[in-house]
Amino acid sequence: MPIAQPLGPARRIVQQINAVWADRRESMLAVLELDARHIAMSGLSNDGLSLFNLTYDGNTVVSDKSPLLPESVNPEFIIADLQLVYWPIAELQKKLPADWRLEAAQNKRILTAGNNKQVEVNYLSADPDWPKAVELVNFRYNYRLNIKTISYELIPE
Repeated sequence: MPIAQPLGPARRIVQQINAVWADRRESMLAVLELDARHIAMSGLSNDGLSLFNLTYDGNTVVSDKSPLLPESVNPEFIIADLQLVYWPIAELQKKLPADWRLEAAQNKRILTAGNNKQVEVNYLSADPDWPKAVELVNFRYNYRLNIKTISYELIPE
């Protein structure tokens, strides 16, 4: 899924992301800063080691990746997954290829391509601004993310 435009309000979010795929289980802290002009994200191991840094200004993604991060994990995919969870559906629908659909149901979002379910997002806590507990299941690439927001703060622009 293409990365959508940054959006405000300006905020800083710290999340614990637990990923499960094949026979692996990994966990990391993600620090996300965003406003209407840019997205910046850092991924840290639970020991505080840098796994990646990414910035996006609405046009260009710049990222670096540590060798500690598995080869199959791309920071751009992490941003796209987080946008799929948190961005307004109308903003995401503008970026979807012609035969893709993103729909919302109660406490859930479903992304489909043709008639095939690609991703399901389950909101485990209700919060209109930024749900604090979320599960994302990617059927296409066979992985699951459990996202827990540790802190969420608005910052002055």
